[in-house]
Amino acid sequence: MSGFIVLVVVATITASVAAEDDYVLRATCDNKMTVYVDGVEMPADGLTDWRKESQIPLPSDFKVLAIKCEDVGGKVGVLASAHNDAGEDVLVTDGSWSCSKEEEEGWTEPGFRESSDTWEAGDVIGKHGVSPWSKIGQISDDANWIWTKNWKAWETVYCRYTNN
Repeated sequence: MSGFIVLVVVATITASVAAEDDYVLRATCDNKMTVYVDGVEMPADGLTDWRKESQIPLPSDFKVLAIKCEDVGGKVGVLASAHNDAGEDVLVTDGSWSCSKEEEEGWTEPGFRESSDTWEAGDVIGKHGVSPWSKIGQISDDANWIWTKNWKAWETVYCRYTNN
């Protein structure tokens, strides 16, 4: 009696590869920060310590980057930049951002319409490195601390950047 043994091996290999065109967001706010990408809250270390940058993966095809910043006293500001794989800035906090003192439903999502009554261009407080903050992590030197126009009047601001 002759027999054959057939051995079949099936292997599944899963590779986790980050997209080459994703960015790294480096951000902080004085004092507590919440970051959203296209309406989704993004977890990160350092969100409650303005002395440290938080690093968050940012897909290159994002539509809206939104940052809520809660001040607990003293100075106020939001500071952020995103970099591609080559280390080049793809965005920095500046007057191209929109900020509001009012939280509106859907403000973190693509398609949200900013009203001129509540949203204004981010008001530049100073360049990254300005006193009292000094340099923080690897946030771009071209980034600016921003807030609403009346810097000390609001304890919380909502700032958003729309990627066109």
